[in-house]
Formats: sequence, C-alpha cells, structure tokens
Amino acid sequence: MPRISQRSIETIKHQVNLVDVVSTYVQLKRSGRSFKGLSPFTQEKTPSFYVHPDKGYYKCFSTGEGGDIFNFVQKMENLEFVESIEFIAKKFNITLEYEAGGPSREEVSLRKQLFDLHELAASWFHQQLSQSEEAAPVRTYWKEQRAFESKIASEYLIGYAPASTNALAKFCETKGISTAAMQRSGLFFAREGERNYGNFRSFFRGRLMIPIRDVQGRVVAFTARQLEQTPTDDRSHQAKYINSPETPIFHKGRVLFGMDHARKHLKEGGNFLMVEGQLDAIRCWSVGLDTAIAPQGTGITEDQLLLLRRYEPSMVECLLDGDSAGRKAALKTIPLAFKTGLEFQFLLLPEKVDPDDLLREGGADALEPLRQNARSAIELLVEDSLPEGRTPTTRDKTLILQKVYELITEVSSQVAREDYIIAAARLIGVDADAAIRDFSSQQKNRPSPNTAQSPPSPVKTGQDALLTRANWELLWLALHHPEFAKPIAETIDYEWIDRSSTAGRLLSRLVAEINEGLIEDISQIETLSEKTQDKELLADLHLKDLEVEEPQKHIETCLQHLYKNHLNQTRIELEQRLSNLSPSSDQHLEIMREISAIRKALAHPPKL
Repeated sequence: MPRISQRSIETIKHQVNLVDVVSTYVQLKRSGRSFKGLSPFTQEKTPSFYVHPDKGYYKCFSTGEGGDIFNFVQKMENLEFVESIEFIAKKFNITLEYEAGGPSREEVSLRKQLFDLHELAASWFHQQLSQSEEAAPVRTYWKEQRAFESKIASEYLIGYAPASTNALAKFCETKGISTAAMQRSGLFFAREGERNYGNFRSFFRGRLMIPIRDVQGRVVAFTARQLEQTPTDDRSHQAKYINSPETPIFHKGRVLFGMDHARKHLKEGGNFLMVEGQLDAIRCWSVGLDTAIAPQGTGITEDQLLLLRRYEPSMVECLLDGDSAGRKAALKTIPLAFKTGLEFQFLLLPEKVDPDDLLREGGADALEPLRQNARSAIELLVEDSLPEGRTPTTRDKTLILQKVYELITEVSSQVAREDYIIAAARLIGVDADAAIRDFSSQQKNRPSPNTAQSPPSPVKTGQDALLTRANWELLWLALHHPEFAKPIAETIDYEWIDRSSTAGRLLSRLVAEINEGLIEDISQIETLSEKTQDKELLADLHLKDLEVEEPQKHIETCLQHLYKNHLNQTRIELEQRLSNLSPSSDQHLEIMREISAIRKALAHPPKL
C-alpha cells in the first residue's frame, strides 16, 4: 500500500486539536493550560488523565500510558498506525496525500471500508423508507402505529430493508464496495471468499432499520424490527428484533445505543436516562429527554457502564418496562453499578406500561411522578429480597444484609459503604450500628483476594526492592519536608518511577497533581488515596521515622537512583536489540548512538 506522506501527517498534527479527539471518549475539564478527566484505559474515581493541547500529547498517570494524537486513536480504536491517520483524516475532512499515488479501494484498510459501507447502507435504507413504493405501509406504521413524525426518521436515518434477497448487494456493486468488506460487514450471508455480488444475500429483509452508532456518531451496526413485510423464508422471521452480528467495528457489549447523542446533551452534574430499547430512546429524544441511552438488546455490561462513567454523570436513571422481566433486568444491573462506582436510581413503571406508551401520552413530565417514588439500588435489592405475605425473620434479615455486604465490598469509600448499610438496616428494621459492626467483623475475617485466589507473587529482586524504597522515601521526604515537594515534582521524570508498587503509583499521582497545579499543599496528598493500600501506605508514611540529616542530599540520592535505574534498563533493552541486528545496518548505528548518549547522561545525575 502507498505510504501516507509526512506532510499529511504534519498537517493533521497542526490542524487537529488533541482535545477535540480525546473529548469523544473522555469528559474533559480545563485545568490551567491542560485538560483533565477519568482515564479511558482503566477504572478510577479520581481523574488522573491529562491532555496537553499546546504540546500535542496526553498522559495517564494511573496506567503510565502516554503519546500523541495518533497513538491515542490507535489505543482507543485498536488500529494500526496508518489506520489511525485515515481515521482522523476522515473525521476532520483532511485530504491525505500518498507518496506513490492514492491507494486502490481494495488496499484501503478493512475497518475504513466497513465504516464507509455502513454509512452508505444507512442512507440507502432511509431512502427506501422515504421513497420506495414497497415501504408505503411502513411509512404509515411509523406515523400511525409508532406515532413518530417523519422528521424523526430523517434526523436519525431510520430506514427500511427491502424484502428482496439481493437489493442491497446490487447497490453495493454500483458503489464499488469490495466483496471483502461485504463479507465481514454482518449485512450479508455469503460463502467465505465469495467474490460474485450476485451470491450475497441480505441479512436484513423486510424490516424497519435503526442505525446503531458508536460514541463518535459513526454507523457500526443495525437493529431491525419485524414488520408485516418480513418474508416468511427469512431465517429470523419470528424474532421481533434482530441485531447485526459482531464485526471488526461492532462489539455489542461495548456500545450503548444513543451515546453519541446523549453525551452531547449531558450537562455538568446531569443524569443519563437508561431505557430498554432503541425506539424507547428515540421516543425520549423526541420529547426532550436527550440524555437517554439503551443497551443492545442484552443485559448491561461492565464495559458499557465504564463508558458512562467517563462522562461523570451524577446519576443514571434506569427506566425499564413495568413487568417482571424489567425488574429482573434492573436487579442484574445493581452489582455492576456498585463495581463501576455509578449511582443508579430506578424509576418503576406500572405493570403492563412501557416507556414508549408513557412518554407518547404524557411527554417528559410523565417521569416526574416516577422520580418522586424512585428507588435506589439498595432499596430495590431489599424490596425484592423481602418475603411476600409475612414478616421477615431474623434469618431473612441476615441473608438480606449479606447480599448488601457482598455488593459494597466493591465500594472504595468507607462513608458510602456505611450509608448503604444504614439504608438497608432501616428498610428491614435492624440496628444500623450493629449492621456496620457486623460488616466490619466480616471484612476483618475475609481472606485477602491476593492470598485466597491469586497465585503467590514472585519474590522481588534486590533491585525492585531498592526502587520501591526510593519511591517510599521520596514520598516520606515530600510529606515531612513540604518545602521540597514542588522541587521533587519539577525534577523527577515520570518514566523514572516504578509504578508496580503502591508507593510508585502514589508518587506518580502526587507529581502529576503538583505539576498541574491541582493541589496547593502537600497535606492534600490524602485526597489522592482511593484504595486500601494507599491509605495503609499513608499511615505508614505518617507513623514511621526516617533518619535524615540533610533532606536535600537524601532527595537527590533517591532521584539519582531512579534516574540511573531508568537509563540502565533502557541501555540493556537497546543492547538486546543490538545483538539481533547486522552491524552494517542503519538501525545498528542509530542504536549505538543512543547507547552512547545514555552513557554520557549517566555521568550527569539530576540535582534539585
């Protein structure tokens, strides 16, 4: 494939703001000249992810990840480098130049072809709905039975898949879509390696088509609703709804329907509204409830909730059907809500009433009575666990509390855990203090996950122990000699810090917060500790003494140890690469220069 010119790459770097790209995935807030948000690479409650638009790079202090705009897109979209360039260029309408002429359609990356194919298919399906004679009854169904206006169908590209087996394939042929892309798109049935367009049969036939978009608004899949036009010879004729199968661009457990729409309307401190189906979400949008989203026809997944968390909603309101299935779905959501740190509130519909009926008749105001009687996750769990028709026994109460205890072990905040226990105790009529003591007792006797379930960790080498000690001592020195905290942060390089230890991770966070101007005083280090290990480390730092006669000299010794270790490790890696190269190669010479530069750098250790 022809190489993308360096000029095109530089054009993207100069014209595209990294913040615009990252904010698609992360809710960013300005922090001085930088931006800050929750890491998209891991689960966290305190933001540790920074974007520096003026320098064109990002840094995640929870995972150590960092890089430029292309590196970020590669990680988030699981792309190769060239694909990340194509991805950004298309999103921001930048024409790419190629060193040896433009690539042929067959040479363009498969993922890009799949995105293009889905956009074309969505437009074609919508055209069929709005213009074809076959779809005339479907237009009537949309307006009269579903009570949606035509402009809603146009706004969200609602479409119709003709009953013909090969109509879409013929359209793809006229547009020059490759059969390789058609094969992997999930839109057709065809034999592996098929190249004859006439042998591609439509996966969706005679159905109402609802495009599914990813968080960037690109069509990645479809949900299709059964109609009277659905042929009886269709493989899924009896299914009311069918979804696209998973493809290289669609993983249903990671995509929330409507997220591209809802995230744009979420205000600071606002709520997401989760409904069961795609048409329910569209109904919400039509009455002004623009933060509505929906799972993909299955139970909610952890990945989907982590996607919600990136946008930092104050709460997720869960509006599900008022039947037993809706209640079961709500109960299955609760453990994941606690695990991901999201606050859920459940809006309980009357039995045999679904959200579409409610909102069609009463508009957005119809939710207000439900909000006044909403249930928290703990309230819903307890209500469902109480025995019907009799007063709960002591055993019943114990079992209910045990369910609550198991859920809140995932909660890092002790205050939040106690609030949940108090709420549950009040609902079942037991003493809250006794319930808290009971939970604390169980936690003390609970075997450590590391020892009970995980294989024993390998013994640290002497070098590892020295690195951990250097991190610990720098934290102690910064805490007990606060006048050196800022100089340490300004001198140390993040790459020197060993983040495999609790001390290393906390030091990395502390350096980031000081450098970004987010904490004014070293005493605020307490706000950086989320996990039990962090709190234990802080207690250790406060209680233990370190005999230090000259703090500055001791700090420089620790910094130099980290500095030299980092350079030596880099040198070793380069020497290993060197051993596999021909001495006459250009890369061999370049690595020799890097090793020489490291040796010179070792002679000049850092000083405060």
